[in-house]
Amino acid sequence: MLLNLLRRAEELGSVFADLRSFYVDDLSLNVSESREYVQTNGIESGHSLRVLYNGNWGYSSFVNPGSEEVKRAIDSAYGDEKVNIVYLPPKHDEVKIRPKKEVNKGIEEIRDDLRKIKEKVMQDSRVKAISVRYFNQKVRKEYYSTEDREILQEYSLSGVYLSAVAFDSGVMASAYYGVATYEGYPLEVFDENSMVDIILKRINNQLKGKVPTAGESEVILSPDVVGVFSHEALGHLAEADLAVNGILYPLRGKKIAPDFVTIVDSPRHDLPMSIGITPYDDEGVEGREIKILDNGIVSEFLVDRYFAVFLGQRPSGNARAEDFRSPVLIRMRNTYMYPGKWSVEEMISEIKDGYLVVSPLGGQTSPDGTFQFGIQEGYRIEKGEVKEPLRNFGIAGYTLETLGRIEAVSKNFDMWPGFCGKGGQSVPVGTGGPHVKVKVKVGGNA
Repeated sequence: MLLNLLRRAEELGSVFADLRSFYVDDLSLNVSESREYVQTNGIESGHSLRVLYNGNWGYSSFVNPGSEEVKRAIDSAYGDEKVNIVYLPPKHDEVKIRPKKEVNKGIEEIRDDLRKIKEKVMQDSRVKAISVRYFNQKVRKEYYSTEDREILQEYSLSGVYLSAVAFDSGVMASAYYGVATYEGYPLEVFDENSMVDIILKRINNQLKGKVPTAGESEVILSPDVVGVFSHEALGHLAEADLAVNGILYPLRGKKIAPDFVTIVDSPRHDLPMSIGITPYDDEGVEGREIKILDNGIVSEFLVDRYFAVFLGQRPSGNARAEDFRSPVLIRMRNTYMYPGKWSVEEMISEIKDGYLVVSPLGGQTSPDGTFQFGIQEGYRIEKGEVKEPLRNFGIAGYTLETLGRIEAVSKNFDMWPGFCGKGGQSVPVGTGGPHVKVKVKVGGNA
C-alpha cells in the first residue's frame, strides 16, 4: 500500500515523492523524593508523505494510509516554485543496531533500580529534592522514494538522568548528571555508583565552592563543555538553512582557528554515548562525516537534499525529523572536536591563574556568534595546580574569536549525550571532544 502511494503521486504529476514510516516503542519512568510514576508507555506509529509538485513541497502525515493522502499532499504544495533537490540512485539497505548485551527488565524492576539511586543520593541529608528519570525508545524507521530507495533502520536508545536540589546554611545548590546510550540497559553499561558520586560531588561543590572573579581568563574546557561549545556555538551556525544568512557562510574556505582545530559532525561514533545515530537521514541519504572546521578552515556545512544543490555540496545526511508528523529539518548528529597532541596535565601546568571548567548547565547562543554557558562544576587553577571548587559562574564569548584563541587541544577524548531543539522538534545528539586550553570571559554571581 505504501509504495502504491508513491506511484500514485507520480501519476498525478509529482516529479519526486518519498514516504517515511516511524514506529517507536517508548517507555519513561520517574522516581522523585515524593512520588514514582510512569510518564509514557506505549507504541506510536505513523507515516509522512512528501511530494515535489510544480517546484514546491507538499506534505501529508497520517496513521492509516489511504489514496486520499496523495491528493492532500499535492494540494498542500505551494511556494515560489524554485525547489530543486539532489536525486539519488536506487538503493535497498537495512541497518539494525543491536545492544551489546540484552537486558530485559520489567517496569517494576527498572523502578527498583531507580529507587536505589534515589535512596543513595538522599543519604546526604542536604539533598531535599531529587528526580531520577529513565527512558527507552525502540525505534524502527522505514524510508521509500520514487528513486527506488528502500531503507530500514532499527535501534534503541535508553538513558538515566539525575537532578538534585540541596540546601545548607542558607545556600541552595542544584546539579545534574545523565547517561544515555544505544548499547543497552544504561545501568548495565554505566556504573550507578559513579553516577551517584558525581551528582553528590557537584552538589557539594555548589554548596561549598567560591564565586570566581569576573573577567577574561585562561581556562581548560573539559570534553563535556567542548562538546556543548562545538554543538551550540559552532554547529548551529553551520546548519545550511541558518548558515546562508549567518556569519559563517562568508568565511567558507577561510582560516578562523589554529591548524590543530578540527570540528566535525558525524552519523556514527564508537563511544557509547554518541546517541546521534543517523546511518541514513530522514531523506534516505547516507550519513557522512562533515568537517565544519578542517584544520582551522571553514570547510563544509550541514545540508539536506535542497541545500546540497543550493551550495553545490555533496549530500551529508543531516535531514532529521522528530517523528512522522514533523517535517525534516537540517539537524546535527554527533558533533565534536578532534583530539590533539597535548596532555591535560601539560595544559594545566601552564596556567598560573585560571579555571578548569568541567560541566555545563544550561546556556544560550545567538546568530551573531555570541554564547554564554552556565557551569555546574569547575575549579580554580593556581600556579599549575587544580585548587578549590567554584559555584555560581559561567563562561561567555564570541564564537569566531574564541576559536581563534585556542592554544592547545588534548589527546584524550570523550562523548556525551543530549537532545537538541530546533523548530519545535527535539532529536537525540552526541557532543564531545578533548580538553581545550583557551581564553574566555568568566562571570560569577555571589
